[in-house]
Amino acid sequence: MGVITAIEAQKKRGNRRSIFVDGEFVAGVHEEIVLALGLAVGQVFDRERLVELLKAETKRKARESAIRLINYRDRSVSEIRQRLIRDDFPEEIVEEVTDQLSRTGLLDDEKFCRDWIKARSASKPMGKARLAWELRSKGVDASTVDQALEELADETEYDLALSAAVRKLRKMDCADPLTKNRLSSFLRRRGFDWDTISRVIDELCP
Repeated sequence: MGVITAIEAQKKRGNRRSIFVDGEFVAGVHEEIVLALGLAVGQVFDRERLVELLKAETKRKARESAIRLINYRDRSVSEIRQRLIRDDFPEEIVEEVTDQLSRTGLLDDEKFCRDWIKARSASKPMGKARLAWELRSKGVDASTVDQALEELADETEYDLALSAAVRKLRKMDCADPLTKNRLSSFLRRRGFDWDTISRVIDELCP
């Protein structure tokens, strides 16, 4: 058995505490963990048991934080990992939590991609290039993104481009010689390829 001899704020990260047992450093944890476990100087604790408790409580709080984020909106594995690390959870705990959530299906990058594409297609039509950029910016690996985009057929992408262009043309005039260039630039920014853009412009502004 040992005695907690000090609980000190860390110099570089003031919201973390270093726990010492019998004068020796045991673990560094967030201040909320110290409060949750009711740790205090003078407590008698088995060193290994204390480490075990600290890890279990830290993992529980990390998992709760991750689930709150997922419940707010779907997120990629990378987004959850980065957010937990930013919230000062140890990388070892973060990896265990994200692995556990992935195994239970609460984190699923393939589903995340499919749902992202579906939502974007409904609210703000975009081409494959823009969708790929957005998904990769969420930390989804390239192969998973490519696989999800393969399900987006060329005709579907054309329909999306046509829908976006029709909305844009409500504020434009096809009689204006600059309209085609402006519409082309707009669709390009939305991530549509040149062949699709040409088809759409030929259809709407012949």
